[in-house]
Amino acid sequence: MKTLNNAIGIKLLIIITLIMLMQSCSKDPKNGCYTPKDNYYYLTAAELNQTPYFTNLAFDTISFASDKGDTLTFVKTKTDTTWKKETGNIGSPDCGYDQNFYQAVRNTYITTKGNGSFDVSHRLPNGYSNSYLIIKFNNFTFFYDAIAIDDIKFPTFVGTILKFENAIYTYNNDNDSLSAISYVNKNFGLFQIKDKLSKTDYLIIK
Repeated sequence: MKTLNNAIGIKLLIIITLIMLMQSCSKDPKNGCYTPKDNYYYLTAAELNQTPYFTNLAFDTISFASDKGDTLTFVKTKTDTTWKKETGNIGSPDCGYDQNFYQAVRNTYITTKGNGSFDVSHRLPNGYSNSYLIIKFNNFTFFYDAIAIDDIKFPTFVGTILKFENAIYTYNNDNDSLSAISYVNKNFGLFQIKDKLSKTDYLIIK
């Protein structure tokens, strides 16, 4: 009788253990789930070539002359790569979603002549938008849609400076037209800045 009770107890224990295992498996959000991935999106060589900052060694040193007789010279010290992380649409709340990483490259410069500062970044915001450029000159920050920089549909010229050919312009912080306006193209990058606050006009020396 004792042996029978032991056998029944063992069977019940096995059945209970199996039920618990089945329940734990059914509650495991990873069971049978899509495994999320890390996706990295890089700036292409064509995108980086939309300005000379990341492909032309001659632009490791950049100089500007003002209409007041001042000269600003900037020398590149390093190029960094960073990644902007965004959660993708592929996946589920229980199993997790893909993580997308979008590249940004940045040139850092030191000032070797004059009193000013210069910084340029090329960024890829997501897989469905154009890359964009951020240039900081002195106290101003300019944003550009990179694909438009050498697009012939944007033939904006600065006065009579036709040697710079096609150019686009933007304002400080992309909309503040009262403080500064800048001009940029594929061959020279940022080549002219009109500082409306100090009434100073800077033109690249090349």
